[in-house]
Amino acid sequence: MTVNQKIFSSLKKSKVFSLTKHPITRTALAFPLLEKSRFSCLPDSSVYPGRNFTTTRYESAALKKLDKVASHVHGEVPAITDEDTKMIIDEPASHLVSKTSSTNPVVLLFGWAGASHKNLHKYSSIYLEAGFTTVQFILSTRHIFRDTDQIPELMSKVMDQMGLQGLLDRPMYIHCLSDTGVMCYQGLDIASKQRSTVRRLNIQGVVWDSCPGPYPEVTLSRISAFLIVNWLCCMNDKLGVVQSLHSSYRLLLDRGWPNLLRRWQGKPVTLNMMNGIWCGHFGRDHHLQFPLVPELHLYSDKDFYLPYKYLEKEVLAVKEESGADYTAVKFVGSPHVSHLKRHKKRYKSQVLAFIVGNMKPVEETEEFVMRRLHRNS
Repeated sequence: MTVNQKIFSSLKKSKVFSLTKHPITRTALAFPLLEKSRFSCLPDSSVYPGRNFTTTRYESAALKKLDKVASHVHGEVPAITDEDTKMIIDEPASHLVSKTSSTNPVVLLFGWAGASHKNLHKYSSIYLEAGFTTVQFILSTRHIFRDTDQIPELMSKVMDQMGLQGLLDRPMYIHCLSDTGVMCYQGLDIASKQRSTVRRLNIQGVVWDSCPGPYPEVTLSRISAFLIVNWLCCMNDKLGVVQSLHSSYRLLLDRGWPNLLRRWQGKPVTLNMMNGIWCGHFGRDHHLQFPLVPELHLYSDKDFYLPYKYLEKEVLAVKEESGADYTAVKFVGSPHVSHLKRHKKRYKSQVLAFIVGNMKPVEETEEFVMRRLHRNS
């Protein structure tokens, strides 16, 4: 069996091609994997002597597309655009606000990969109905999969926008949806520490929904899982089969296949690192960096991206031993980032109980604002 045949066989077993039976789509997904090897990635004559890798005219067309896509990967990182920093700020109805504008809590909702603001508004409505201001933000695809190092700079610009709206001085809660949401929070934390004038965010609690996840094992089956998660998120956004498959195709090209090659070559694998830290580990060790910030973990027994055994053993058990201030809620049967959809009433009650239960008295919040104003004067 040739190397290409082995790869095809492994991919079929891992059900990558179960997404569609259309031969063109199957070809589009497969050829970048197989033929990128011709560009010194894998395999070469020194590793596989005597092997001759040829291409058909269809494969050659795929290679041209691959060259075009790969040109950005090895080129300069594009500048941050207004679209990259787009966020939606919603204020609650005036009759629901019981505090002054300077002390009314703000909830930062960081979406998952493939989410839309329409998706996030379902979560935002929970907080708006309770009288809280919400900020919705979703990382662009390129920042999730390629330009992760640029996220702190991106989040610094997001902070600038929030500052113009007077939101940075108010008590804040973070709601992370999947590890992409954790990446936003991690970038926000780095950005706040990098500023010349230290602006400590008044974070009073963190909600981890379907996160933090384990460091990805770079295997064909794990890459398949990433592709499926990405594909499902895109389908939930009603992007359609073609665009959803194209999104997973880009994920495969930019991160999955190159790192699989590095693993096979015995080289270190890096995925979504900021300052050398995986976003999932940032969330896992959050209680060590912020021991006074309470945390709420929302997970299920059917989340194939975040195995409940990993979360309970590697994250929650460690926090329990260290005496961290956390709450964990385990749902039954709900897939990744679908706990609200499957368990709306319980989800809403648990989130609001956590937020309200950890709200500091108005006097403490006003004292925080006065200290901030004093530092900036």
